[in-house]
Amino acid sequence: MRLVQVGIGVLAVAVLLPLGWVRFRSARRIRTVADVPPTEVALVFGAGVRSDGIPSRILQGRLNVALQLYRSGKARRIVVSGSPESRGHSEPAVMRRYLLAHGVPDAAIALDESGVDTWSSCRGAARDFGLDELTVVTTRFHLRRAIALCRRHGIDARGVGHDAAADGLRRVNARGTRRELLATIKAFWLPR
Repeated sequence: MRLVQVGIGVLAVAVLLPLGWVRFRSARRIRTVADVPPTEVALVFGAGVRSDGIPSRILQGRLNVALQLYRSGKARRIVVSGSPESRGHSEPAVMRRYLLAHGVPDAAIALDESGVDTWSSCRGAARDFGLDELTVVTTRFHLRRAIALCRRHGIDARGVGHDAAADGLRRVNARGTRRELLATIKAFWLPR
């Protein structure tokens, strides 16, 4: 019986410590387009491309948040970060085309094709782009972990999230929220 109690205690620590870490690292850093402080760069995380080369609906939501930041002067440049291979397409190239089609000039968009996961996108922003401050743009369920990982790389990050549930993507939002628990535990216990 004692062994079971110890096992439950270890499991509780293994789960609760990472959840506390992301809450602490992202505290007071989740904002809206209206109240986020201006930064030079908004970093948009990839979220899948359809086989016809169109951004997934969840990715379109993230890109639309980036457009709002750009148009309101809250970000002067946009870094799009994702996989170089998503259903036969480069996520960053697809994201770039979407932003161009919505009026963002090419000179204001930078591509990061090393962003195969959140850790890699944050590392690329710090190491490859030399960023020490930015606004994270992702889906709300992913925002805390993305901010925490960017901060782990020395970036002063705040974030604005796309509300997938309010955008009619309730199942995607529920699945993403569940996935975040495991991803947060991995990010905390298995840093690269």
